[in-house]
Amino acid sequence: MYFVSPKHADNFYQLLRRYPVGQRDREYQTGFYIVAHPEIYNHCNGNPVSDGDSPFDWYFDESNDSSFQAGLSSGFLALVRAGINLFNNHEDFSLYLSLGTWGDELFKVFVQACEIRRGRQLFSI
Repeated sequence: MYFVSPKHADNFYQLLRRYPVGQRDREYQTGFYIVAHPEIYNHCNGNPVSDGDSPFDWYFDESNDSSFQAGLSSGFLALVRAGINLFNNHEDFSLYLSLGTWGDELFKVFVQACEIRRGRQLFSI
């Protein structure tokens, strides 16, 4: 399983322990995997599930705030939107634009997220 750093892995497993639905639901696993990236995790203050509905509650809570856009680079915003699309088929995602924005690291995170979403559980809880 690909993690960008040990902190990414720690954040991911911490989220799975905190929100047990992620231990059995691929959509949640995918969302938690993306949100666990240290850059994104720090941006949402380690609490992505603010109202208990999804790993991306923080995104919808903050996306109306103009300072939110300045907090994450375009590559990370594209990765978050990809995660939301994998989580619930949200339409605010363009693979075409994302591929032109991501470097190797974020592309590898996206590919790993797709593998998780497809049901290839490559981790143990």
